[in-house]
Amino acid sequence: MAPLGSFIIVTGGDSRYCPLILELVASLRALKPAAECPIGVIDAGLTDDQRAAMTADGLSVVTPPWPVEIPAHRLRNRIHLKANLAKLHLPNYFPGYETIIWIDADAWVQDWAAVELLRRGAALNRFAIVAQFGRFSETELRLDWLFGRFARVRSILFKNATRAGLTTAESRTLATRPTLNAGAYALKADAPHWAAFQRWQKKVLVKGRLFTSDQLAMAGAIYLDGLPVELLPEWCNYIGPWRFDPARNELVEYYLPNRRLGIVHMAGEDAMRADLSVRRPVLDMEDRVHQLSLRQPAWTEPDPAREPDLVTVGGLR
Repeated sequence: MAPLGSFIIVTGGDSRYCPLILELVASLRALKPAAECPIGVIDAGLTDDQRAAMTADGLSVVTPPWPVEIPAHRLRNRIHLKANLAKLHLPNYFPGYETIIWIDADAWVQDWAAVELLRRGAALNRFAIVAQFGRFSETELRLDWLFGRFARVRSILFKNATRAGLTTAESRTLATRPTLNAGAYALKADAPHWAAFQRWQKKVLVKGRLFTSDQLAMAGAIYLDGLPVELLPEWCNYIGPWRFDPARNELVEYYLPNRRLGIVHMAGEDAMRADLSVRRPVLDMEDRVHQLSLRQPAWTEPDPAREPDLVTVGGLR
């Protein structure tokens, strides 16, 4: 295999997400020394002290302008959304790297193999990303049943596409496609995808939601423009259901072969992201329920005191 070339891992957020950013950084530094793993941060509302501390720790902190002009009444002081918009413009902010990897701040890396797969996917001149469908999804497609056998499609992409004012043909094409999880992805800095992302971003932001505009722009470039994609296994950006192996003290896939998770993504865990003391039910290998945190500090040291709270009989909870 040819050398993968230089890369940088980029994340971002505001002052509230600073602890999560630092936990992601700690997970990376536990696996690779700083010299082997450059890290960039999109400042989307950090304090001066937070920026200074990150810079002193060797992180490349960039405070970009808004990449797309957004009226104030739509922003409503949600400065943190700058990270969502800026993630489609990363080569402009972190020049000089062959490959750019984005990881959301509410995620952390448990196994470096996920980063390597992201890099390998990008090296194939494809957009390396995980799609939200498959054996870990409770449903593949949401439908609103109207009468008899007739139903209305309620998929994430279809809802966002119609709200953004895409054409009927475009919306229908996206209706049954899996959402691309924008929480972790990799792409060569000179890939044509970036220009396509930015073109779609401008289009969908005229009427569409700011928060999900990145996923919709990616879908436009991949599913409508037909740019090449490399869909990676779920453990490269895992969002549940959750299981852990007490013997190895690590989070694993819910189903066999229970592979060790590469990137743990706490999507939807709002309370836990805000408070390190928050716990949620997690099954062990014998389907016993434990109240655990998914955040990185909870998995840095083995905890022999973990005991199940109750016994369950398998299945999703």
